[in-house]
Amino acid sequence: MYQVYIDKPSYFEPDMAGEFKDLKDAEKFAEQQKAEDSEVSYTIEETNGCVNSYGEQITTVIKRG
Repeated sequence: MYQVYIDKPSYFEPDMAGEFKDLKDAEKFAEQQKAEDSEVSYTIEETNGCVNSYGEQITTVIKRG
């Protein structure tokens, strides 16, 4: 599962904008958001369903833009 987080200078922290099963769909969505607003930056993270000892999902950053 891939999660796309969108961040703007006015945001306190990045907002999760969507979850995708396919990396290409996640990249397409993130690039579309960046094309609509030049201030937007994005992060795509991969999750595998595992959690750490605090109950937080373990993620790996795939791409930033």
